[in-house]
Amino acid sequence: MNKLKAFIALDSDSNKKNLQIVKNLKRYVYGFKIGYRSFYKDGNKVLIKEIKKTSKLFLDLKMHDIPNTVVQGLSSLKIINPDYLTLHISGGRKMLEETKKFIEKEKLKTKILGVTLLTSLDDSDINSMYGKIQTNELLKNFANLAKKTKIEGLICSGKDLGFLKSFKGLLKVTPGVSLYERKKDDQKRTISALEAFKNGADFIVVGREIINDKNSVNTLKSYYEENKNKNLWST
Repeated sequence: MNKLKAFIALDSDSNKKNLQIVKNLKRYVYGFKIGYRSFYKDGNKVLIKEIKKTSKLFLDLKMHDIPNTVVQGLSSLKIINPDYLTLHISGGRKMLEETKKFIEKEKLKTKILGVTLLTSLDDSDINSMYGKIQTNELLKNFANLAKKTKIEGLICSGKDLGFLKSFKGLLKVTPGVSLYERKKDDQKRTISALEAFKNGADFIVVGREIINDKNSVNTLKSYYEENKNKNLWST
């Protein structure tokens, strides 16, 4: 079967468990996402090495600081050379531009994904932080800044994909996605995988639904059989 255009969020309580997930699922998914919890745990080097053998490495560190500090952080990550790396677009134009310059100078393969609005935020949260600006207007500002600074893509809620579809040339990576229906949790603006791809996602991020599934391989195989004729798969 082809690989699901998804990153599996490795959020187990140990990197030993994360490593087993990678070994089990590397044939079935495009890549794996490492966030704070796993990156700062023992065994991260072994985990990263295993991912890079056969899959795409998405390092989700959501960097956000003054430009020089972010570039210094990137310098420390050179040895890893992740395929994808997240920065907060709200860090500003100069931070994003300096990041791109460093990556080009060092000839790294890393693609920068700009975080727009976290999926844990709803309209009430956004208004309390940014004032009475419409969510779509804020997203438009973030997306325009991403295009101007020539970063490769956006991290955006599935609910925002339709609005952002007009921003061509930017990869859309959507977290908080579920293959099947699920109960609500701390991510308020979630969407199903089919909806996400229909609305313009290039890749999705799937987490707890898969990593907590004792039969995750069978789940992915079943999902493939149910949806193999849809645009969800990479070669």
